[in-house]
Amino acid sequence: MNPSNMEEQINRITSKLEYMAVMMDIKEFSKKEYRKVFPQGTVNTPIGEVKIGKNQFEKMAVKDNGKRMGLIGAMKQTLSDPIVIIQEEKDGRKAHLFIKSFINDKKTSVIVSVVVTIEEHKIVISTYKRKKRELLKKIKMAGVMTYEKTMGPA
Repeated sequence: MNPSNMEEQINRITSKLEYMAVMMDIKEFSKKEYRKVFPQGTVNTPIGEVKIGKNQFEKMAVKDNGKRMGLIGAMKQTLSDPIVIIQEEKDGRKAHLFIKSFINDKKTSVIVSVVVTIEEHKIVISTYKRKKRELLKKIKMAGVMTYEKTMGPA
């Protein structure tokens, strides 16, 4: 991708992360609520069905000193209705990064869900909050966009 197209893509995605931000679906952090949100342990996404990794609930409890515990609802929203999905390669393994923005108290936060393919199954292995500038850097480095949500009528 040439530099001017990349800059245009980054500007477009930056705008979408701002204007398409939604309220985060806050869920109680409990196994019962988690099972309610993911009853089959899967989510339908723009790139097909994604399985929830085995230890996602437990990881949310311990990662970032428990700051991920409020992300059960956001994980579902990010996977089922991302603003953009990019591909990156880490340690020779391809991953899809599902990216969605949320607004609260007039502040925008960005959530990323990482989906890898294992034995032909797409599996979410991590969900976390990221700073917008860190994501834009990842998008520039990745260069491959799998999906981009279109803006609806104004």
